[in-house]
Amino acid sequence: MLGSETNSNDILAGLNQSLLRNLNYKFRLYGPEKLIKKKIEKYGALLKASEIIDCESYISMDDKPSDILKKKENSSMFLAIRSVSEHLSDAVLSFGNTGALMSLSLLNIKTLKGIKRPAIASIWPNIAGESIVLDLGANTKLDTRYLLDNSILGSSLASILFKIDNPSIGLLNVGVEDNKGNDEIRSASDSLKELSKIHNINYHGYVEGNDISIGKTNVVVTDGFTGNVALKTAEGTAKLFQSHLNDAFRSSILSKIGYFLSSLAMKSVKDRLDPRVHNCGIMVGLNSLAVKCHGQSEHRGVSYAADIIYSLLENNVNKRIQHYVHEIQSKLQD
Repeated sequence: MLGSETNSNDILAGLNQSLLRNLNYKFRLYGPEKLIKKKIEKYGALLKASEIIDCESYISMDDKPSDILKKKENSSMFLAIRSVSEHLSDAVLSFGNTGALMSLSLLNIKTLKGIKRPAIASIWPNIAGESIVLDLGANTKLDTRYLLDNSILGSSLASILFKIDNPSIGLLNVGVEDNKGNDEIRSASDSLKELSKIHNINYHGYVEGNDISIGKTNVVVTDGFTGNVALKTAEGTAKLFQSHLNDAFRSSILSKIGYFLSSLAMKSVKDRLDPRVHNCGIMVGLNSLAVKCHGQSEHRGVSYAADIIYSLLENNVNKRIQHYVHEIQSKLQD
């Protein structure tokens, strides 16, 4: 609960909201015990459902992964991840340093067999409903192997969360023509086409940035650098839309009356597009669940992330992903 721009009040309020919806939840809270005990007292249910592990050390947003491995073994993030690797916890939720979370998860939780690097996936709202987008920042290097792994992981996650068979996959590119993109993207596209022929993957083809909001495919695959830029751009656009909308409704008496008459519908739209809510990234490809929440999350974002983890655990998603990955890769070897 330290080393993040999300304050402890929002974290506790969000966890409490999720607990009220998911009564079987149990939490292990890593941080300064005195501070947590003082702030958690007003949440009776959360207090009963939580174990507080006292630790003063934490990983800051500026700490380098190489230094963390040497000097931060007693930090809150390190201990939380270790509790997952030792099967004391089922998942880890972090609001801190993404690079540190990735490095420590790789070291302690490790990747699924056959997956070289995990990816950060997120559920994005679109016109058609929702889609899975990955990678959002775990691996900034553009690599054909990573794109293929992301396709398998994204497809398995979408099939489970959205309850659909053969979810469609789009590879993010600068155009939809076959000759567009660099060598890594074209090579990945060729491999995905081969996978589609043997019915392991439902590859749609290239998609462009505007296709994400349209919902052209159930899964959008890209590298971590491009995905993170797309994520931040989408968040900024959503905030811009909300700001202009608020200004428009405050511009005149008639506008205010119109807003009053349509307030319920407008609230639904705002909530659906609010980047503070849809701000958690699921690290797929690890042996256990790790979820990264935005460093400036409010209680609604914390609550949403905790709900996602509960749903993933209830549906045994990680084992199902592992089975899905094994099934596809075994067919590839035949």
